[in-house]
Amino acid sequence: MQNKFSKNVYDTMERLVSMPSISGTEQESIAANKIYGSLAQVPYFKENSYNVGIENIKDDPLNRSFVWAVVNGKEYSDDTFILSGHLDVVGVEEFGHLRSAAFDIKKCTERISEMKLDESTESDIKSGNWIFGRGTADMKFGLALNMELIKEFSINRNFKGNLMILIVPGEESNSEGMLSAVPFLLKLSRSRKYRYCGMIISEPSVPEKGETDSKRLYIGSVGKIMPLFFCVGKETHVGESLNGLNPNLLVSEINRLLECNGSFSDNVSGTVTPPPMCLKQTDLKKLYSVQSPLYAASYYNVMTLKAGYEKLIEDLKNLANTAFLNVMENIFDKRNRFMKKYNQKLNFESFKPCVVTYSDILEQVKEKYKNFNSYIDQKIDIWKKERRDNQSIAVNIVRETYELYGEKKPMIIISFIPPYYPHRYMKSRDNLGRRFMNVVDKSIEYAKNELHEDIVKTDFFMGISDASYTGIDEGESSVDDLVSNIVGYDTIYKFPADELKRIDIPVIIFGGEGKDLHKYTERLNLPYSFNVVPKIYKYIILNMLC
Repeated sequence: MQNKFSKNVYDTMERLVSMPSISGTEQESIAANKIYGSLAQVPYFKENSYNVGIENIKDDPLNRSFVWAVVNGKEYSDDTFILSGHLDVVGVEEFGHLRSAAFDIKKCTERISEMKLDESTESDIKSGNWIFGRGTADMKFGLALNMELIKEFSINRNFKGNLMILIVPGEESNSEGMLSAVPFLLKLSRSRKYRYCGMIISEPSVPEKGETDSKRLYIGSVGKIMPLFFCVGKETHVGESLNGLNPNLLVSEINRLLECNGSFSDNVSGTVTPPPMCLKQTDLKKLYSVQSPLYAASYYNVMTLKAGYEKLIEDLKNLANTAFLNVMENIFDKRNRFMKKYNQKLNFESFKPCVVTYSDILEQVKEKYKNFNSYIDQKIDIWKKERRDNQSIAVNIVRETYELYGEKKPMIIISFIPPYYPHRYMKSRDNLGRRFMNVVDKSIEYAKNELHEDIVKTDFFMGISDASYTGIDEGESSVDDLVSNIVGYDTIYKFPADELKRIDIPVIIFGGEGKDLHKYTERLNLPYSFNVVPKIYKYIILNMLC
């Protein structure tokens, strides 16, 4: 390390990496407590204990918490700049025999050559400029940098306004930490008259396809929405297979039409999202019998950059209607061929395509069954005790809702299920946005002229990130419509729509240089991350809080 600050960041990162804070485990809670304990021992926070805290996530089965701390500058201003990052990491199963070394930077870097490596990884090892281990890049370096910056700025406090650090769990799962932090940030801003003038989320920059290295600063983050197709068929005995409607046919046709369909890719200034992919497809029949299934479901990963809810739901409804028509046409054709081949004249039940949204049927069910909410709450408690994930619970909620619905006929019910990540893009639409963008542009010039590093300003971070929860780019009515179709909204999934409409924090994603996130070859570049990135952070902070 070239200086004391860099060494402090490295030492803190090494301690953080040694905490196996795998997402979805109690280790997240343990790590949060250790991080809080470390910050609470900083002299400034010992004297100003009201400026550091650890907040529990309400109703979290793992009792997780997020950590925050604020340093007030010598000169008063309501401007408050936030440094944020997540403390959780993904699992280490792919490390094989090196799993015991995955959380030890020194051992992992020394022994990584025991694994099968590609040419790029071997080249990086030989250079001596990279360290290996779970969380080195994603994102214990970013956390360490933020922690050491808040400590350093707490000593002289030679800035105007407030510098805040926010460390959250759950980013690698459903962003439970950031979702819970949004109402807290809004409450804090009201009680202390803070104005959030900007945020850096310390996710690493990774090489894009064809690049050998990556020094990028992202001014937007891709969104993610998960449409669910719940298909209701018409049950029949296998001896009368031509007289029913197997819902597996409906979900299969939906999958054929939607999987990798480029029409559902979003495009902004040359940045294109990958087409949708099916994350799960299943029928809901629990036990074997010679009766056809009644229900089947599938849900998909759809990524967005600017696409609005109205167009998306309309496109999904059209696709579902086409799938239904295709299935019926196929069945009619097979019925006719069967009768012609075997010279039989049979009467078959016909079905008309029916595509509805979840909010459509929910409204009618609630009107008829006044105790519907308490009924579903009891069911959710049972499903949670069975340790079902949010997605499975959402499918069950739709099933229960349909079974109380008046019209018993084949149909496709379209909804969205957790998690939902709004797309974000820092626009110069107001004074705060313009000011932050101006400082960002100057910091890139500073990096080029003073640090001799070319940092590319990039429109979108294409990995899902907590930047999605810094405001809403959609219109309010559009978001309200979308949220009404998120199954389990405000029960299994707390999406702070009202708070996000009010908070609107300008945000960038910028951190160290990493490679192979979520792989056993995850690694962090030392020279750029430790010698360049901290200087750019300080430049941005001092120019925002002045």
